[in-house]
Amino acid sequence: MSIGISNYPTHLQEGFKRNREFLKSQESQNEDQKVFHRDSLEVSQLSKNREILMDKIKHTVMQSATSFSDMRAGTLKEVREEKGQYGYSDIVNACGLSYAKLYSEIEKRHEKEPYYKADGTPLTKEEEIERLDMQYEQEVEWQMSCARIAAKTQAFQGNIPETPTKEMEELEDAFYQAKDAYMKLYHESKQDGKPLVLQNFVFGNSRMYEVLNGLGNL
Repeated sequence: MSIGISNYPTHLQEGFKRNREFLKSQESQNEDQKVFHRDSLEVSQLSKNREILMDKIKHTVMQSATSFSDMRAGTLKEVREEKGQYGYSDIVNACGLSYAKLYSEIEKRHEKEPYYKADGTPLTKEEEIERLDMQYEQEVEWQMSCARIAAKTQAFQGNIPETPTKEMEELEDAFYQAKDAYMKLYHESKQDGKPLVLQNFVFGNSRMYEVLNGLGNL
């Protein structure tokens, strides 16, 4: 069938209409692809941020004010369960062992990866050791305070003639001797692979422990 020239405008309009619809469809598809691509990037970034956050949380050290005393108490609990009781010699050894164990944990923690404080700032090995030293000093002060109170109570009750000042001084020295001895043991254990365990080291003389165990504050 022949088509007259008068029919061209109709065909042209229909062609333009189809082209416009096709272009709109393409634009819509392109826009959808852009949105999908943008959403994919956002999801990917969110996933990456989550991984970074989870890794940071995993490497965050919650510094407890009672970590040292908790470990020392756990060690003495084991001694009491085994022997029925514990004395000042056990307390001194438990403190030395607790220091060495916590020190070893710090060294292992900082061997390969960085760690952070609760506020997100970097936590260094030196800062952790400084905090451990402070906890040890506080523990020694606490133990010495308990011993002095017990001694004064016994002296007030007339059970002992006077506060055993010399023994108190020796006890304080014994705590720091124990710290050094267990750190030496820790460095040796790293070489031979042996675990750190409680020893029956004697720091100071037996007379000191006899006097202190007799105070009745255990």
